[in-house]
Amino acid sequence: MIANRSFRLTLRDGREVDVRPLERADRAGFVSAVARLSDDSRYRRFATPKPRLSERELDQLLDIDHHDREALLAIDPRTGRGVAVVRYVQISGEPGAVEVAATVADEWQGQGLGGELLNRLIGRAAEEGHEVLRASSLASNVSSIAMLRRGGFRPRPGRGLLRDFERRVGAAGVTQH
Repeated sequence: MIANRSFRLTLRDGREVDVRPLERADRAGFVSAVARLSDDSRYRRFATPKPRLSERELDQLLDIDHHDREALLAIDPRTGRGVAVVRYVQISGEPGAVEVAATVADEWQGQGLGGELLNRLIGRAAEEGHEVLRASSLASNVSSIAMLRRGGFRPRPGRGLLRDFERRVGAAGVTQH
């Protein structure tokens, strides 16, 4: 079912990545990829200092059913290492609404990888019948906010350390106004 969801992307700098759904069997590579992130990148992703993920956090991040919990993994075909992950998770008590997050390895940032993966994830969410996508970003993370805005996300009211965004999609993945 999911095997046909693999594809290759070519980035602005000419590097390529292979993209496929994340699976539980990717645990060791996932741990290694998170460990390779700079302290700043881990902070921007988790909005708190995060030297390492706990076993419970890993279990949650790798609990993928490809419907209510989806994740796409980008792999450097030259090294076999994971270089980016985008994911969504069903928001408890809000049928049709999912929370979106993205992480791109430091040396792969700024080449459009996060945005390309986000667009594919938006399509997956629409395919699975989700209608509302939400995301939060540190207010200081201008690159993440720019990626979300390019992806059709609109700011939600609020102030503080985090900025909240939302995007509505229909069955075909198009923005609904």
